[in-house]
Amino acid sequence: MKMLLQAKDLWELVSGEELKPDDDDDVEKVSEWNRKARRAMAVIALSMTGAEKEHVIDCDTPKQAWDILEKLYEGKGRNRKFMLLQELFRMSMETSGSMDVYLRSIREIMSELLRTGIKLEDDVKLAIIFNGLPEKYRYLIVAIEQGNAAIDFDELTARLLEEEKKVDPDAGKTAMAARRFQVRCFNCNELGHVKADCPRPRKKLEAKSAFAM
Repeated sequence: MKMLLQAKDLWELVSGEELKPDDDDDVEKVSEWNRKARRAMAVIALSMTGAEKEHVIDCDTPKQAWDILEKLYEGKGRNRKFMLLQELFRMSMETSGSMDVYLRSIREIMSELLRTGIKLEDDVKLAIIFNGLPEKYRYLIVAIEQGNAAIDFDELTARLLEEEKKVDPDAGKTAMAARRFQVRCFNCNELGHVKADCPRPRKKLEAKSAFAM
């Protein structure tokens, strides 16, 4: 949403950097500011559902609307952190249905945690990923754990996806079905897709990947 407002040259009104001119200032400046403010409000409102619009319907400026939405959806409260951590610890490849869905879901939850101020250490991230893998991946897990070289998320993803082909040749056939019925989107909170594939407007900015190593 921030990028969209920036592209339309409206972000300064929303952030509060471009203040409304005083009434005794140039009439054209006041008129131009009001016009841009209406555009900014329209952009924000058109990206929300009817229920969400109720939170900002009485706002006089786009900054007021943005501040309210930020409080509602920033998600930095303790309950939000607990919910994400519980969801992360419950993750398993078997319930996700495929390695690809499993890893993407974990990555998304950790990105959400990073937004709340929780940054997990690299060893903790790997331990969480390994903990959700079935026993048939034990040999690969032991090999990675005993290796001296550091491994980043992209390399780990490649190795796990390759291993999946060896231990479960039919994994690709079930990936779409698993994705449809098992994954929960952290944007709209519905089952069937992850936030990256969500058809609904994004409620907040994408966080920087929690797996940057």
